[in-house]
Amino acid sequence: MAFCTKERQLIDSGYTSIDNKFILNYMPDAPDVRSAVYLLGLTLSESTGDDNALSTLAQKLGISEQDVMSAYYHWEELGLVHITGEVPPRVIYLNVDANTSALKKIKPGKYTKFSKEMQHIIEGRMLTVNEYNEYYMFLESTTFEPEALLAVAKYCVELKGNNINYHYILTVARNQLAKGATTLLAVQDNLDSQQKYDDDLKLVFKALGTNRKIDHNDRELYEKWTKEFGFTLDTVVAVGKKCKTGGMAKLDSLLCEYYKKGALSVVEIDSYDQEKTRLYELARDINKSIGVYYQSLDAIVDEYISNWVRRGFDDQTLVAIAKYCFRSGIRTLAGVASIVDKLYKNGVTTLTSLEQYLLQMSAKDENILAILKSAGLDRRVTNNDRALYRTWTETWGMPLEVILFVAEKSAGTATPTAYINRVLADYKQKGVTTLAQAQSQVATAPQTQARSTQKTAIIGQRDIERREYTDQQLSALFTALDDEEN
Repeated sequence: MAFCTKERQLIDSGYTSIDNKFILNYMPDAPDVRSAVYLLGLTLSESTGDDNALSTLAQKLGISEQDVMSAYYHWEELGLVHITGEVPPRVIYLNVDANTSALKKIKPGKYTKFSKEMQHIIEGRMLTVNEYNEYYMFLESTTFEPEALLAVAKYCVELKGNNINYHYILTVARNQLAKGATTLLAVQDNLDSQQKYDDDLKLVFKALGTNRKIDHNDRELYEKWTKEFGFTLDTVVAVGKKCKTGGMAKLDSLLCEYYKKGALSVVEIDSYDQEKTRLYELARDINKSIGVYYQSLDAIVDEYISNWVRRGFDDQTLVAIAKYCFRSGIRTLAGVASIVDKLYKNGVTTLTSLEQYLLQMSAKDENILAILKSAGLDRRVTNNDRALYRTWTETWGMPLEVILFVAEKSAGTATPTAYINRVLADYKQKGVTTLAQAQSQVATAPQTQARSTQKTAIIGQRDIERREYTDQQLSALFTALDDEEN
């Protein structure tokens, strides 16, 4: 699936060049890398080939994939793109015309003082008309006080310097708005409180192996980890040391994962990581057993492996099932899952119970083959045969020797299995449950009786021992599961 695409209106309008509205209203205030991501992605959106990918943008621009997505989140905030919730995500370019906000008429002189103070705070460059309008629109559409927005701007300049753009300032302001802080006092309290995290963040940065300046996003993340999630500084630092690459974004991803799994302490996290490592190794073994390969195992572990382990299946049993599936022609994880589900319904979750279960089903198939042979049929066992056999033995309670006796009588008839079924149904109605009772129903030659008794003895004396199965037998046994589970 293409990484970048366009909404229908943009494609239909025939845009093959950059919309002037983007150049005039958005590019002047956007960092070069964000503009480059937007323009290159717009070009790639015309392609349906392998080059239309997140990795392509990152490679061509010499930045990380996280930086590419950060740029797109910036354009999404401005309404120029839409990022889907799919995995991996898709970026849909939107029509600039449809998302350019009309400038709201502001009463003359309303923000004169605000404008002068904002320019004084950001003294390293001249503020544009468009930037002022963005501030005005924010103030007009919210209950945020102008003085509070100035405090946010001062805070951002102290963090980033005079080259700070208005998008960053408004992002910080919106974060405060989301927390319910709209007055100067409330905003200053929040920002001052966050600055207290700087000493802790220096330790986190040391664990990550980075020495860059702390910014507002770092403080927001640390507040989330400690206040919302409940991680201690020691835990955050310990997890930070696990992040060889990826920086704060990787650390945030790990802490979010641990939080969702309920692992909040270093001990719980280490235990979770060990179990996760085991599950991933098990996933690789199962994939290898059925002859498939996946570069990423996250979805496989979540969808299959974790569920199987929670049901009580041990590693050896799951690998054995996978190997049996491969030999039976089942070579997808969905196919293995189907077999695992059927075995679970029959209470088979260990290697010992699996071997016993397969032996029991194999013994039933051998009994059915003996019945078919007695009836003069030379063919393999079918699911219909297994269903009939289960009815005769489990539902009607007929001994094998009685079934074999009737099977010999059916030899030469047009439909032997139907004949056997009719006779056994009649026996069930009459209460016939032994070979002697069955023999008394009809006149039987002595040699036939002897032959029947001899076969019954042979089958009755067979021991169920551990054995090797042929691929054909395994296929038949796994097919039999469809009937056994019902």
